[in-house]
Amino acid sequence: MKTIWKGIDALARAVIRLIGKVSPKLADMCLSLWNNTELVSYLFVGVATTLVNYVMYYLATRPMGLDVMPGTWVAWFVAVLFGYVANKKYVFHTHCENAAALVREAGSFFAMRLLSLGMETVLMYLLVEMLHLNDLAMKLLVNIVVIILNYVFSKLFIFKKK
Repeated sequence: MKTIWKGIDALARAVIRLIGKVSPKLADMCLSLWNNTELVSYLFVGVATTLVNYVMYYLATRPMGLDVMPGTWVAWFVAVLFGYVANKKYVFHTHCENAAALVREAGSFFAMRLLSLGMETVLMYLLVEMLHLNDLAMKLLVNIVVIILNYVFSKLFIFKKK
């Protein structure tokens, strides 16, 4: 994992240097964001969670034959489970003193994600069921909005540093 991260880091810094040739101010801003390892890690985990959600949605609605809404819920559950473990381990690095603390933390994570599920359900219903837009394209768009909101929820309410 460290070797992969070093390669990604070197590539990102090379791209930032190229950006600096065009706009030093933009390069400074990009470097500042890149050096915020929590945010960068969250974005990687967010992308991975989105892929899990998207693949599970595809599997649920295509091979398994579920309709849009049940497929959305199945994908959500699997993605939230993956997201909790990945965020805890790779982004926020929290440690729970005991089982009760772990249950509280996981419960908070799932509760906040229920808000995301509500928003995702409403948006998918409106965009796919009502407006008849492509479900796979709308799933991706909706997940981008959800990633942003979930970071705020996670940072402020769930994985607080003690």
